[in-house]
Amino acid sequence: MRIAFFDCQFGAAGDMLLGALVGAGLEESQWQAELEKIALPAGSFTVSVCDTCRGGIASKKVDVHSSYHPSHRCLTDITKIIHMSVISAKAKLLAEKIFIRLATAESKVHGVPADEIHFHEVGAIDAIVDIIGFAIAYDLLGIEISYGSALPLGSGTVKTEHGTIPVPAPAVVNLLATTPVPIISSPIDYECLTPTAAAILTTVVENWGTAPALDKIIGIGYGAGTRESSEWPNVVRVMLGEKASTPSRFVSEQISIIEANLDDFSPQALAYTSEKLFAAGALDVAVIPAVMKKGRSGHFLSVICQPERQLPLQELILTETSTLGVRAYPAERLIAQRVWHPVAMAQGGTVRIKVALDTQHRTVNLQPEYEDCASYATAHNIPLKEVIAEALAKYSSTNKSNG
Repeated sequence: MRIAFFDCQFGAAGDMLLGALVGAGLEESQWQAELEKIALPAGSFTVSVCDTCRGGIASKKVDVHSSYHPSHRCLTDITKIIHMSVISAKAKLLAEKIFIRLATAESKVHGVPADEIHFHEVGAIDAIVDIIGFAIAYDLLGIEISYGSALPLGSGTVKTEHGTIPVPAPAVVNLLATTPVPIISSPIDYECLTPTAAAILTTVVENWGTAPALDKIIGIGYGAGTRESSEWPNVVRVMLGEKASTPSRFVSEQISIIEANLDDFSPQALAYTSEKLFAAGALDVAVIPAVMKKGRSGHFLSVICQPERQLPLQELILTETSTLGVRAYPAERLIAQRVWHPVAMAQGGTVRIKVALDTQHRTVNLQPEYEDCASYATAHNIPLKEVIAEALAKYSSTNKSNG
């Protein structure tokens, strides 16, 4: 498995990420040839790569040059460019995902639907080439999973088409709010994380924090920013590595785990909160009795959710419970595939059997659906345990006859 670690301690921009990938082993001539396949007017841009130095570190500087300045583009215009480009399907899909994420973040800033967002700086040729060029490079390098460091935000203001805005830009803040990105305090007094880079990183990075375990490092690249600072190197570092992977019988997915300690909170209100958490997208909610400080009885609340649901669920816990703080951290879980098989019962009606399968479609677990069994037991005045036994027997009999 090929893994990338994006080390962005001093910020990131689209051109810096490109420079880092070139330095990490991207074949420049092959990449340049793919860039020519982007569906933009012939001769509308060129891309140069040069060796430079930032803070004493040898790095690659990528520049996109263009004299072609069309009117503002909307998301539909840009996705059309992506679809018409003669590049790999993987690169197209990644580029489109990045732009959709960016449009969604911008739509929240301006209060209009994502499809109606008019890209200004990000709709310019250089930004389009940065994002599509990154997607091409990512595919050419064969990166399968990415990790990312904590990100600095910078400070001050920046001039845009909409005038002067605070750093970090509102779109950057919205992008970082969609994933569990750790933020670090930094003395950098300028915009060190651009919307383009934030959109790229929050799309490709699956795990944030420290560098991953690797069997070996196969490439290291430094991408240079435009500014030169005497206090820190204005670079992005990318480490490419490989790790032997044993095929799993189950599907892996990234999740977020949210935790809170609750005392002085009624059980009735906790049950209500649990229901609201499920309704808001929690995958699982667990409540465990606990002894709190000063020997008081309390509860430990643990919630599993998709990363994009982390922030709203944290806010829900803070508003609905007595806790003053909510922890969250990323995790990975293996899950079995789940399918439903209805079985016909003796007195009419059906009960669904939930069957858990591995990736080879082998059954690893099965269980009659409780709500179905309870309804059937009530309707026919039969003990629940007999309904469960009958449902399992019917499923076993049906499977044998089909086998």
